[in-house]
Amino acid sequence: MLSFRFTKFCAFAKTTAASTAFLSSGNSFYGSENSRNSYKKEQREYQQQKRSGKTHYKKWARYGNSATAGTTVFALSWMTTIKDVLGIEKVELDTDPLKEKVKQSWLFRKRRQYDDAIQVLQLALEEAEERKEELPITRVYDEMANTYYEKMNLEEADKYFRIVIQRLVQLHGKKDFDPEFIGVSLKLADILAHKGELESAESGFKHCVRRQMKVMEEHMRKFSVAHGALVEDRHTADTYGHVYTDPIALFGMTLEAYANFLINYCEDNRLSEAEEYIDEVLKISYQIYGSSSAHTINMLNNFGATLVLKNRFELAQKYLSIGVDRILYVNECASMIPGYYCNYAEALFHTGQKDKALEYARKAVQLSRSGDERLRQYTQQFLKDLEKDLNRGKSKSWWIF
Repeated sequence: MLSFRFTKFCAFAKTTAASTAFLSSGNSFYGSENSRNSYKKEQREYQQQKRSGKTHYKKWARYGNSATAGTTVFALSWMTTIKDVLGIEKVELDTDPLKEKVKQSWLFRKRRQYDDAIQVLQLALEEAEERKEELPITRVYDEMANTYYEKMNLEEADKYFRIVIQRLVQLHGKKDFDPEFIGVSLKLADILAHKGELESAESGFKHCVRRQMKVMEEHMRKFSVAHGALVEDRHTADTYGHVYTDPIALFGMTLEAYANFLINYCEDNRLSEAEEYIDEVLKISYQIYGSSSAHTINMLNNFGATLVLKNRFELAQKYLSIGVDRILYVNECASMIPGYYCNYAEALFHTGQKDKALEYARKAVQLSRSGDERLRQYTQQFLKDLEKDLNRGKSKSWWIF
């Protein structure tokens, strides 16, 4: 059974005015017209440094035009790495005309055809409102919010997630410790972070971790009492399925989201804290899915890519090395092996293991031959740039023929 050592977190994660406001339905966290998300800020800094010739982003030529461009190739959203237990409870629509609209919008979203998904959802929302059925209406709003969120239209995503929160509380009787509420709150906190409202965002992440931790304590106590103090079911996850694993998975998701926030937006003095949280996420993933599962590999890849992009190369190498061999035995991860190897090669290069970095970059090119054209082009360019950087560091021979 898991051990959760977060007394340190409990000590400082007290309820603040900011966390209370985060959960309100007001506009206090929409930001001013002058606010910008962190991506745009990084791009402005990059362009200024580039013009002055002092850019420290030069090393990221292998990652495209910006330090964040590579994430589209290597990493999924952190929301995908732990089992999806979020969202409004699925409505049974087997004989309902809304079924095809909701299903079609979901498929459009998975294909990143966001405008098409939004058009279908607008029709579904009109139909649901005409029937005045509150649960399907909330479900459509939730889909709308997630579509805008994945599209990175943060203003619209913020608006619709707040509508969902309000409906969850007022119409569906949900509390701030229910999984639906936690799921939406994590995404709202992420939106605040992108907008640069870091204090409010951290309050939101802390709230989610704190509330889910309390749920976990009660959850684990129930299973301990059920079996007796001296008896432990060694296969609890298999015996009880999602009833047992869902609250644990959601706790892992909150920790992973908070760890990524600390890496992306906080100073180096928070690095050990992020490492502690992600280590606990690994334990959770091992228990629920196994050490060589797609969930575990995705989590390692995402966190490793984030660390690489933030120049935390030694820590990136630590986590990426855990899955670099395991990924070969996970069928669901076959298509992401070249990207994983590129991440690992970048971490190796910056920690002085340049020959090994070149080895994995070449493996990435070889394995990408069976992938799509975009991936093949990327890995080939990555290898080319890596070789260029390696050759640049070698002293030239004085022999002239």
